[in-house]
Order: sequence, then C-alpha cells, then structure tokens
Amino acid sequence: MALTEYPLKMHDFHLHDPFVLADADRKVYCLYNANYFDYRDVSHGWGRSVELYMSPDLVHFSRPRAVFDLENLSERVWFDDSDCPWAPEVHEYRGCYWMFVTLHSRRQPAIHPVDGPEWYRKRLIRDHRGVFVAVADNPAGPFAIMDPTLPVTPQDQMALDGTLAFDSDGSPWMIYAREWVQMFDGTIEALPLDRWNLAKAAGGSVRLWSASEGLWHKEEGDAPAGGWKSDFTGDTAVRKLAEGAPGFVTDGPFAERAPNGSLLCLWTSYSRGEYILAQAISRSGCVVGPWEQLPAIDHRDAGHAMIFRAFDGTMMLIMHTNMVRKDRSGVPLDSHGIIYEVAVTDDGFVLGRHREDLDGIADPNDDR
Repeated sequence: MALTEYPLKMHDFHLHDPFVLADADRKVYCLYNANYFDYRDVSHGWGRSVELYMSPDLVHFSRPRAVFDLENLSERVWFDDSDCPWAPEVHEYRGCYWMFVTLHSRRQPAIHPVDGPEWYRKRLIRDHRGVFVAVADNPAGPFAIMDPTLPVTPQDQMALDGTLAFDSDGSPWMIYAREWVQMFDGTIEALPLDRWNLAKAAGGSVRLWSASEGLWHKEEGDAPAGGWKSDFTGDTAVRKLAEGAPGFVTDGPFAERAPNGSLLCLWTSYSRGEYILAQAISRSGCVVGPWEQLPAIDHRDAGHAMIFRAFDGTMMLIMHTNMVRKDRSGVPLDSHGIIYEVAVTDDGFVLGRHREDLDGIADPNDDR
C-alpha cells in the first residue's frame, strides 16, 4: 500500500450520514458521504455532490472524489440544486451498483402538512424531498439517475434516507423516512421494488412505525405509550403539543437480518434535543412487520448509523457525531464518523468496542 494514495485519517474530514461499502473483490472500503459544500470547485459539483473516500484498512483514506453531482440539470428533471444530495448509500445488486440518494426540489408547488396539530397543518412547505436511485457499473461511479423525472418514493410524500432491505422471500424493498416536516410525527415507511430494477417501485408504500413510538418518549413525557397514532385533537395532545412544540423525527433507517431470521432496523430520532440511535425488530422477519420498538442504542448526539462486515469478519457500525452539539462559544461542532464493533443478535443490536484506532475519537462522549 502506497500511503501517498491514502493520506487522510477519518477524523481529518467531516462525515454526515456515512455509508461504507466493503468491496471484497477489490479489497477496498468505499466510504460515501454528502459533500455539504466542504469542497467547492467544479470537480466536486461546486459543493453539491456525493463524495467517495477509499481505504484499504479503515485507517488510511484517499482524498475525496465526486461520484455524483447536480451539475447541468435539465428543465425536465424533478429535482434541482437547492441543496446538496443527502444520505447516499450504495449497494451491489445483480452485477450493478445502486445508489439510493435523497434529492431536493423547489420546483413543485408549496404544500401544507398532512398531519399533526391544527396549528401545525397551517404551515406552508416549499422544499420537497424524494429518494432517487442512480446506478453505475463499479463502486467508484460515475452514477447516473435512472429516472430523473420522478422520485422512486411516492410523489405526495416528503421522503428521505432510503435504504435497501430484503424481505423473507428475498424480494427487494426500500425502507425510508417520511419526514416530520410533512407529518409532524415522522414515520418509517417501506416500498416494494422491482426485482430487476431497483429504481422502480413494485407497489404502494406501507407504514412501519411513527417516531413517537420510540420507547424514550413516554419517560420524557412528550408522547403517550405507543405514540400519538395521529390523534392530535384529544385532551392529552392539546395539553402536550401547544403551538410551537417540536415535531417527532425519523431519520436514517438501516436493516439487517438477525441469525434467527428476524429483521432488525436501526433508525435515528431526537431525545432531549439531541440525536438518539434507536432500533426496532420484526420478529416475523417480514419488512411489513409487525414491528416492535427496542431500547435505544446510543444517547450521545450521534446517529444515522449503518452496519458492514469488515474484511476480517468483524461486524462494524458507523455513524456520525455532533448532530446538534456546540462548543462553549456556541459554534456548532464538526460531525465526524465514529465506529464501533456491533453484535447482531436475535433480540437486537448490541453496541460493542469503540474503535478509536479507526475513527481517531478519543472520547465518544465528547468529540472535539
């Protein structure tokens, strides 16, 4: 390995919604991340791109290269360049590499929220989001959107953070977040995909759970046991959800099969104003559930996690830190990737040893 090809360490660069594809054929880890305007030149889409960092060992990383950007958009595409692509992830499937990525649009008419307290439904939403699928013949791209005229997710849904999951019969599904901005109580949804073309839906969406079902909400007193279930007119809702109350967030689902066939799913929300890494289980093994919420995994303002198998067989979890934390002067802290070993058990995910040797973070409670 020529270290000049891999001059970076993980803590040298920002990461937000990281995704790792362990390419066993090439013996290289492909780390995908949204640019978020870190690299503002033409080779990186002027900041609106998906970046790829490559590593032979998860310690040394290449400089980033853009594998997808929003340059030279035609008038016929649904999305625009009003924001950077969000939450890219890449999966190998049927000999191709499929990128699920959230794109934005201000080309669509403004809409009102479809759920939530009456005061919330009076708002106007001008920013639209949907999950698109791009494809390439190798993990380094370039990736091209299969159908730029419409998102794969339903047009009437404000959708983000799509991930690939497989049902108990092997059929592909997209699990994604329906954003709290539209729902007030955000949801996790699932959409069946065409077996031969992951950029094509094979049916309608199914709701899996709502953000307020997270087990911590009852203890914190901001939702009843089992969540709001769209009941925003009762006495409890009127008392707890006065005008200006924050919505309930669903972010970053990621599914993994347990040894006994149950389907596990990571997801992220907020607890006491900070990011929290949560999990759920479908003991039937089916994408459509029923789903049961499990105790949260991490409460340290880190989340949007995914799991991959390292080349030595170790199961690893990577997520980003510092979603909302600030330094003493009020400046937001940089978000970085943080890696743990993780056990995938029949009853859920169990976070293991923190890998400071890989992510360079000395104290997971205080990433500076």
